[in-house]
Amino acid sequence: MLFNAEFLGLLVLVASAAALGLSIVIDVGRVSAERTRATVLQRQIDKRRSALREWTTKTNARAGELKALQTRLTEAVGRRQKLQAELKALEHSKVEMVHELGECDAAALGYWSLLAVAEVSGGVDRRDIIFSRQIWDYRNVAHTWAGSAEHAVSLLRAAFSERCGVRPTNLQPIGAAGEALTAEGVAA
Repeated sequence: MLFNAEFLGLLVLVASAAALGLSIVIDVGRVSAERTRATVLQRQIDKRRSALREWTTKTNARAGELKALQTRLTEAVGRRQKLQAELKALEHSKVEMVHELGECDAAALGYWSLLAVAEVSGGVDRRDIIFSRQIWDYRNVAHTWAGSAEHAVSLLRAAFSERCGVRPTNLQPIGAAGEALTAEGVAA
């Protein structure tokens, strides 16, 4: 059989059409595979975006809670420090170092006197003062048992002279000392 030019041209045309059709089918398959892959990736991106939005919302909520807790902690620490300061002040104001003078018998009257640190003068060295420095972190009072106020003053002056660095003040009967303490607490 002889092939003529028309037949060969037709054969080349059919083969070219078949090759073109095959390349179109392959390209369509690639494009559809790419679209499917892009759709799958877009779904994954959307899932991750929604998860990110959820985490952002949760993180913002937790940050708000953390800020509220931090504020509460700061307030609690402030209240604690204030209460500790008040407790320390209360301890120091309620604790008294009581120095007893005289003999407590039926004829003796009780007198109360507040003791304060006197300024050291006249060349008295701080080392010569007979009382420890820590004792003056608290309130110091003297209970003096004597027959009269004058006798109580003389006992106080004998016990707490200028050289010891302690000065007695506010001599009054022990019964009136509670009123003096209350008035002092109100003034403070």
